[in-house]
Amino acid sequence: MSNAKPRVAIVGGGIVGASIAYHLARRGAAVTLIDRGDPAEGATGRSFAWINAWSGTTEPYARLRHHALGEYRRLQQELGGALPLKWTGTLICRHDRAETERRAGIQAAAGYDVRLLDAAEIARLEPRLKKPPALAAFAAGEGAAEPVETTRLLLRAARDAGAGVRCPETASALVVDGERVAGVRLSSGAVLEADVVVVASGTGSADLTAPLGINLPVEASPAIIAHYRCDAPLVNTVLIHPALEIRQVSTNLVAGAAEYIDATGENGPEAVAQRMLLDIRNGFTDTASVTLDRVAVGVRPIPEDGLPIVGFAPQVKGLYLSVMHSGVTLAPAVGRFAAVEILDGTAVRLLDICRPERFAV
Repeated sequence: MSNAKPRVAIVGGGIVGASIAYHLARRGAAVTLIDRGDPAEGATGRSFAWINAWSGTTEPYARLRHHALGEYRRLQQELGGALPLKWTGTLICRHDRAETERRAGIQAAAGYDVRLLDAAEIARLEPRLKKPPALAAFAAGEGAAEPVETTRLLLRAARDAGAGVRCPETASALVVDGERVAGVRLSSGAVLEADVVVVASGTGSADLTAPLGINLPVEASPAIIAHYRCDAPLVNTVLIHPALEIRQVSTNLVAGAAEYIDATGENGPEAVAQRMLLDIRNGFTDTASVTLDRVAVGVRPIPEDGLPIVGFAPQVKGLYLSVMHSGVTLAPAVGRFAAVEILDGTAVRLLDICRPERFAV
């Protein structure tokens, strides 16, 4: 950037937008973040919040996600240990033996610490699991973040570093002057002028970029997140099991995730959450007192090819895109990398697989 202190407008106040705002403001950029609501209302607040590299299904993507775990630890130090993180490790027993070994091999090739465990080792790790599988993968360096608290902490830290945070505030359009972005038009009609605009508004990103001829093939993929009350801790790890994904939020609360089917009847969120409760009772010991606390549907922004979309749009100068799943895993890394690319003009090679150019026509 030619301006020593560029004006940056960020559209989207979820965990990714909050991280970008924090990292930019910390480096002296004049940042204004806008969001139409509260982070608890969007995808961030309805996330299972598993921080992992396991979901990187190719070696380059696994490397990016692996790096993101280190960025969480770096960010935790920067913020004085305030991030609500739980590094419990992940136990993955969702796949058959061949698939588990194949996925573990991808992770190992990317330099990741994943061990294969037999049934006896699994039982020691998760003693309340009734029928430990014959084989599972264990990623000791993984865990979970409490997403709303993490996002609000990042927004407070961004404000402390000089960023403006305007919520609720709705972006109605991106403003372009010639070939360059000039700002964001707000629903009031006013224009928030900027040298760089970052679009980090999840499934709403495509609606903002489409009028500029920028295609963002992002699917709105719903998932069910249910919370259950329990008398004592149920699991020690983030457990990715054939029946459900489950993690301990606190001593008396666990979170479970399942795929969304439809809105009503036996496939509705409440019915799915009750089936998950049955799976918990059938799959673990001493669960008679476990009860459903609440259930919600979160809508995940998943690009067409499953990879994040991060970087400057080739069609409009100064427009930076940041759309992905999982934003919870990648937020600290993408926040720091975006600041480097926006302020230094230096491309971060770990993001090469994420570039918007792959969708340009």
